[in-house]
Amino acid sequence: MVRAQETVKIGVTGPFSGPAAQSGLALRQGMSVAAEEWNAKGGVVVDSKPLHVEILFEDTQDNPAQGVSAAQKLITDNRISFLIGDSFASSVTIAEMDLADQYKIPTMSCEPVSGAISAKIEKEPEKFQYFWKADFNSQGYAATIFQTYASLITSGQLTPAKKTVVFLVEDTDYGRSIAGNAADLFKAGGWTVIANSTVPLGSTNFNSALTKLAFENPDVLVSVFTAVDSGVALSKQFAEQGLTSSQFAIYYPTQAAYLRGAGKAAEGLMWAPLIFDAAQRPADKVLDEKVRAQFSTAATTDHAYGYDCMTIALNALKAAGTTTPEAVVKALAATDYDGILGRFAFDQKNHTAQYGAAFIPIPTAQIRDGKNVIIWPENVATAKYQVQPWMK
Repeated sequence: MVRAQETVKIGVTGPFSGPAAQSGLALRQGMSVAAEEWNAKGGVVVDSKPLHVEILFEDTQDNPAQGVSAAQKLITDNRISFLIGDSFASSVTIAEMDLADQYKIPTMSCEPVSGAISAKIEKEPEKFQYFWKADFNSQGYAATIFQTYASLITSGQLTPAKKTVVFLVEDTDYGRSIAGNAADLFKAGGWTVIANSTVPLGSTNFNSALTKLAFENPDVLVSVFTAVDSGVALSKQFAEQGLTSSQFAIYYPTQAAYLRGAGKAAEGLMWAPLIFDAAQRPADKVLDEKVRAQFSTAATTDHAYGYDCMTIALNALKAAGTTTPEAVVKALAATDYDGILGRFAFDQKNHTAQYGAAFIPIPTAQIRDGKNVIIWPENVATAKYQVQPWMK
């Protein structure tokens, strides 16, 4: 057994139960794979001594107040050296951010994308010097949605009748921030945003919203859900009502459970981000094999995020050579890591992971015959856009 003094503790908060548990558990598994790889190679050398990596997970149930309590427990009771908080939810991250300054502990969020996180850091850089954000901002998703449609229109592959768009998203910082930023881009591009509607996290009844959608008949419907059941329900109910709007989805098609649940209703759907594809990328396939071997499940984007985020944290501890917070944060700021999902490097003004061709890409995929192909941007596309079946 590894003695306490031979262990370096990493604390992680995330939704390990509740509507977003599937993503939280995948993040947890990805982080565990990364930590076990490090331990197999001798752990992390701190103060010239190899330390075994121990991860302590605390459930937030996607609740900000519970997230703060969970993070405080990890910091004060478990005496962690690094906090990944939150691993998934923007709202929980925003609630936990002040703890980084309060306890002077190196802290990094993993998947949260809300631009409000970056804005807080940029506004008070000294206060949030211990906090870093390992995912791009919601503006990145928004740009992908809008630019995909702009490209299809320019190339003549899509001709909107009225240039109208509706957003139907979960009532979380994730859903609201992506929809808000995308709506601004569509408006600036001459589109009319008919509605920007939110539904509770985990919702599965969209019949009322879709009945209204049938009356408005918008050119585009954009949906954002982290709960897979919500995406499955929307796709099936959309098909049942015979609607004809072009559809663009954010996040939920990253889960294998979506394709299994939605079946034929998923065919033709455009979505983002396809940044993990074990069928076509060698590094992704390697991670998939490790996840399957250890957890008997296929790897997803969440597994990859978990793996990359844990690796970033451990790289920072290794580079610092100590658990002294100031040294770890300095090493974290200098991160330049080629991960499973892309190259991770932080914008020093807002401590946020950069996105784009040179960093983390945000490509658009389309579901074809139960598989995914990239259709945008053109330089990385593996196939051409096909008219969505319900639009014919």
